[in-house]
Amino acid sequence: MDFNEQLRLFRERVGDRHAVALILTGSGQTDTAALLLAALQPQRVAFLLTPETRTFPERVAQQIDSSPDPNWLRKTARYTDINQVYRALRAIIEDWSDLPREQILVDLTGGTKMMSVGLAKAAYALDLDTIYIESDYQQNKPVPGTQRLIAPPDPYEVFGDLEAEEAARAFNTHDYLSAARIYADLARRVPEPDRTTYAALEQLAIAYTQWEAFDLQTAAQTLQHLLSKPLPGPFAAQAAILEKQQAALARLHQVTSALNVDKRKGHRSRQADIKRALATLANLDDVLSLLGSLHANALHREAQLRYDIAALLRYRCLELMSQHRLATYGVWPAEPNLDPLKEARPNLDQRYRDQEQALDFTERGLKPNHHGKYSAMTLLNSYMLLAALDDPLMRTVKPIDIHQRVSARNQSILAHGFRQISKDEYRDFVTVVEQLLDQFFAIGQRSRSDWEALYRFVTL
Repeated sequence: MDFNEQLRLFRERVGDRHAVALILTGSGQTDTAALLLAALQPQRVAFLLTPETRTFPERVAQQIDSSPDPNWLRKTARYTDINQVYRALRAIIEDWSDLPREQILVDLTGGTKMMSVGLAKAAYALDLDTIYIESDYQQNKPVPGTQRLIAPPDPYEVFGDLEAEEAARAFNTHDYLSAARIYADLARRVPEPDRTTYAALEQLAIAYTQWEAFDLQTAAQTLQHLLSKPLPGPFAAQAAILEKQQAALARLHQVTSALNVDKRKGHRSRQADIKRALATLANLDDVLSLLGSLHANALHREAQLRYDIAALLRYRCLELMSQHRLATYGVWPAEPNLDPLKEARPNLDQRYRDQEQALDFTERGLKPNHHGKYSAMTLLNSYMLLAALDDPLMRTVKPIDIHQRVSARNQSILAHGFRQISKDEYRDFVTVVEQLLDQFFAIGQRSRSDWEALYRFVTL
């Protein structure tokens, strides 16, 4: 079969596909390169040649009744190792730097074995598309007229290995939203069984995204949906901790609902809400569920060096611990009624004034405001009252320690100031939070390590 008939059949199979730029390798046979040049009609052409194939472009041009284009690039070397192939390919890309790389095709059909292997690896590393011509064979020889253009499937693209690695990195650095997006894309296009695995990982990443945003009910539902069927093999071992986390989320949603006191209600119904909130805050298990989420979220932001947000969450941990301890005395810091406490402890007002003196504050004592009610209590007010009550939480920390360490957080742009917290300031602040956490668990006779393990998000 003559070449023109081979070209006609090849063009029928190629259809209307064209190439902007094409890289070819020199060989002893010109048919492949001639078919590609004639059918794809590239605007730019480059050849990787050896000293033995130096005249290859002229022979290809002659086969398609043309003359060599003076703009054709030629890179000649021995190509005895893959590095030489890579350097030549990179040099061509630099010459064509005005072209997007997706417009450059690399033909893997011709050339030596070393060139073909080097081209395949280099093309992948340089993000270039590859093609080759496939033929039928008889007696180990290609059958003329059977040539067809093939785009080699990229296993990394098919199975999503590289994207999966990137998703795992995002997941393990607590960027759950990015991980969910990548896993969602993988779940749409990869074959089984990986498709099921990636779909499950997407659900887990979404659940953790919702949890960190304190969309607790939705997060619990997402985890419940994930656990409603067997987890895929790669992370089936995580089922036990995920089931515990789902239960913790469900409880956490109930806790936050109970703590939601609506000030718009009438006096009687609001008092009922406050009573319910006090009962919830006095329940150590309920408080630990909320404290666990705040603490874990703070650790995630700390790992990302986002100290301002981490400090904000740690500050809330301080507030919650004081709220729990005051709730055991029947005090709701948002709307405190201190009369029963003062009646039971006649020296409480003076002991509170002693705390004010220690902090060099103006003495105000525990007096109602001009409306006859007690004002809402700040974080420091709460810890001063706990110290006046000689609460066991204050055995290892004094209010002045909290005041000094919290001042850096108060100057944060996310609090009352206009600057970022430094790493050293954050570490100083964390010291007092950690001391109080240790004492908090000692009082409650609970295992802090077990609590942290429950709220520690799984890693991949």
